[in-house]
Amino acid sequence: MAARLWWIVAIVVLLGSCKSSPNEPAPTDEAFTVRIVTTMPGNTEGSPGVLYSFRAEHPPIEGSFDYLWDFDTTRIVSRTPTVEFSYPAMGWYGISVTVRKDGNTLGTGFLLVNIRTAPPEIPMVFIPPGTYLRGSTRGNFNEQPVMRVRISTPFLMSVTEITQTQWEQVMGTSPAYHPGPSLPVESISWMDAVDFCNRLSIRSGLQPCYRIRGDTVECDWSANGFRLPTEAEWEYAARAGSTTDVYSGQISNPYAGCLASDTLDPALDRIAWYCLNSNMLPHPVGQKEPNAWGLYDMIGNVAEFVWDWDSGLPYQSGDTLDPRGPSGGMLRRTRGGNYFTGARDNRAASRLASFAPTRPVLGTGIRLVRRAQ
Repeated sequence: MAARLWWIVAIVVLLGSCKSSPNEPAPTDEAFTVRIVTTMPGNTEGSPGVLYSFRAEHPPIEGSFDYLWDFDTTRIVSRTPTVEFSYPAMGWYGISVTVRKDGNTLGTGFLLVNIRTAPPEIPMVFIPPGTYLRGSTRGNFNEQPVMRVRISTPFLMSVTEITQTQWEQVMGTSPAYHPGPSLPVESISWMDAVDFCNRLSIRSGLQPCYRIRGDTVECDWSANGFRLPTEAEWEYAARAGSTTDVYSGQISNPYAGCLASDTLDPALDRIAWYCLNSNMLPHPVGQKEPNAWGLYDMIGNVAEFVWDWDSGLPYQSGDTLDPRGPSGGMLRRTRGGNYFTGARDNRAASRLASFAPTRPVLGTGIRLVRRAQ
């Protein structure tokens, strides 16, 4: 028994004396993570023909390494963690770098970069601070109670809904079900929308508003980049000082739908593409009459994503100063009606359907805002 115990002790001592060579990676329970850092704006937004630096960042370990870079079109082997590369053409490109030591792979990093030309111009109008009567007694229960809401900070809002051309200049391709360069982009998700906002902000030299971590999105309201309007900002801008169903007046039958027995409403026909005049198709932006602040298609054409979660409840009576909606939820709101909905949904107060943030929605696009100061 004593001899057996002696052998166990000897084995433990021998194992304890086995130590890594100083040139070998130190034993660790943590993964050898590799991160690619570039000199592109926002780390991912580049332009064709511009020479950028790419650096592989990883935990410090003694010794020399080989860095095997793959730029989708070109492969580079380097003994240093930094290389330079220029993409000749626009597109989405995947980058990978594999870190090797003495023929052994330690880890690999990946990055997706977006190579485009100059960002699109987004014409915007100034929306002054002020108050408005939010909601309506001529619609659904969630449009009540009607109350006066204050927007305390001026902002800029895009004159029209974002077009497919503008979308493509940032994202490369348009997902729209109805293609056309001057048609509003649609069939996008809420997450697509905030991603577009951030990429456009970076390319325009502005501070992105959104911090995106997986499916979690936070908004930095002090940032000067592009973002979606809040529901309160959207209705304030859509009304432009009016208190009627739409900025062109009262709708004769606010409960009308899209039946053959429903008649075209004069107030809506002037300002909106909706089911009774659109042939159930979206139309080029900016063809109908704008409101008093110069905003087109706030009603009809395509619905527009806003920032707010949908709580499924009516308005909260105390939420009257710069409301930003519930702190969380499952669905994000849309506003403004669209080309295949009736008069009921095409009112300034209408709180249209809500959708899961990752779901692309037919007939739904975006309009952007950003700080005016």
